[in-house]
Amino acid sequence: MTNFEINLDAYPESERPFIKKALGWVRAAFKDSFLTVFLNPREQLLLAGLAKQDALPIVFSGGYPQAENKRALIGAEDGKADFQIAVLQLDYAVKYIHLHHSTILGSLLHQGIAYDRIGDVIHEADRWQILIDAQLAEFVVENVKRAGSKKIAFHEVAASEMLAPESDEKEKEVIVASQRIDLLISQIYNFSRAHAKDLIESGQVMVNWFENDNPSYLAKLGDVISTHSFGRIRLIETRGTTNRNKIKLTIGIVGKN
Repeated sequence: MTNFEINLDAYPESERPFIKKALGWVRAAFKDSFLTVFLNPREQLLLAGLAKQDALPIVFSGGYPQAENKRALIGAEDGKADFQIAVLQLDYAVKYIHLHHSTILGSLLHQGIAYDRIGDVIHEADRWQILIDAQLAEFVVENVKRAGSKKIAFHEVAASEMLAPESDEKEKEVIVASQRIDLLISQIYNFSRAHAKDLIESGQVMVNWFENDNPSYLAKLGDVISTHSFGRIRLIETRGTTNRNKIKLTIGIVGKN
């Protein structure tokens, strides 16, 4: 059994469901090592904190060192880290089809595959690969044949054939009146602040991979703001203020802009 109690009130409400689930994983790891689903960076940090409180060993892997989404192995003995991650390469008519990260991910979700069973989607020029729970590799190869209206296919490759991933993030310098997320979203994606507020309050915006329904939340450096169907913004650096006291920011953008 674990030797500590968790005070859920110490966590934001949006994180509490994950904390409850993660605590169950930690308890299970006292009986035998436990392999989790894929976790986003914030979930990795929270789980590592829980394991540390119980002095349980924990290691993470997403299939390659720079992976964003990783599985955790809790309570494993040294040298027994098998993360059960398969690498699937996408086959498609490169000359006629232009694919996006969201299109490929959607082809998997459309087949009923849970988001947390899928790791990173990576690409190098026109070549695409996905990292996925190895137990689902055969299912994907046999059943995922379309991405939207486009014909595709997957085949499994060895880890040694994994691509060297390219980042889709583009840096941009912006000037804003405030770091409120409703203002940032409306300015970056060029729609009204009222529409940004509606998106946030309807649960279509996440901050650091957890839902945030507060339009007045002040984004901090390092925060990642994801907006459904638009993309995500990462606050990289503040560069002072203008003569009119507006804030100069360097941000990273992935997706529409």
